[in-house]
Amino acid sequence: MDYPTMSAELVTVQKFSTHTELSLNRGDKANALSAELVDALTNAVDAAHQDGTQLLSIRGAGKNFCAGFDLSSLDRETDETLIERLRRAECLLQSIYHAPFATVALIQGGAYGAGFDIAMACDYRIAAPESRFRMPGWRMGLALGTRRTAARVGQETAFSFLRAAAVIDANSALASKFITEIADPVTWPRRLDEISAELRALPSGSYPRLKRILLNDTRTADLQDLLDSLRAEPLKPRMLRYVESKS
Repeated sequence: MDYPTMSAELVTVQKFSTHTELSLNRGDKANALSAELVDALTNAVDAAHQDGTQLLSIRGAGKNFCAGFDLSSLDRETDETLIERLRRAECLLQSIYHAPFATVALIQGGAYGAGFDIAMACDYRIAAPESRFRMPGWRMGLALGTRRTAARVGQETAFSFLRAAAVIDANSALASKFITEIADPVTWPRRLDEISAELRALPSGSYPRLKRILLNDTRTADLQDLLDSLRAEPLKPRMLRYVESKS
């Protein structure tokens, strides 16, 4: 049985009998993370923490999962507004990573920057065959998601990927454990049903307990490392140089 869809301007929340699905709703902007989208997604994830959700899936509207941090308003930003936006993004990522329920990223097209981080924060990372991945944060000196990435794939793989900031395809991402499987989007509803069945086979409370045991709680250190990296030198000029290097 499916339940009604609740739509907000930026995030669509759909309740199914087996799971809750969040859809980033800026498809015309490749679901880039504006300050408003981060807040809307944070509110939706926080609601899932409170409403008994057992399985949460996150996907992007349109052709891409998420293009990362929205830099289109960079000219109007200050260091302090940028730091606050990135602090909120880190808090969102921590809420997903340490959620007391299973999380699934359904990835199509590009998953870049903070969009890549959203995917890596999820327990299951299911990618369409044409998906692409890149994390350019260290090109700006940003320590966002670094420990979480290393926890998923190992230190050497994370170090190489984050240093190079190269685009990798789905096959490379699977081989390196950035994703857990490759699946055509038409099969995603079936996979979610299968994951839900696996979770229901566990005794009540077992899955969140398993996550608490396996996932090191480095939230305080992660946030501090991010803030230290943001304040190490003027932030906006670093971002402007990065944007200019792409043009």
